Amino acid sequence: MLIELIIVLIVFTYGSNFILYLILRTKEKIQGIEKLSIFFGVNMTILLLDGVILFVGKAIANNSVAVLE
Repeated sequence: MLIELIIVLIVFTYGSNFILYLILRTKEKIQGIEKLSIFFGVNMTILLLDGVILFVGKAIANNSVAVLE
């Protein structure tokens, strides 16, 4: 179950990066540093979300929420 969750999160992360790349490629007003800051901001948010989902998925797989490592 945890392997499938990791695969889904990888697809979600790279898929959202690809969609963001397509959106920013068509916008001509946003340039250079602004595009990089948007990429980094979105990537950090997605990685935080991935970590939370993995933590909850591991807790569900172990049938306890109090598992901290």
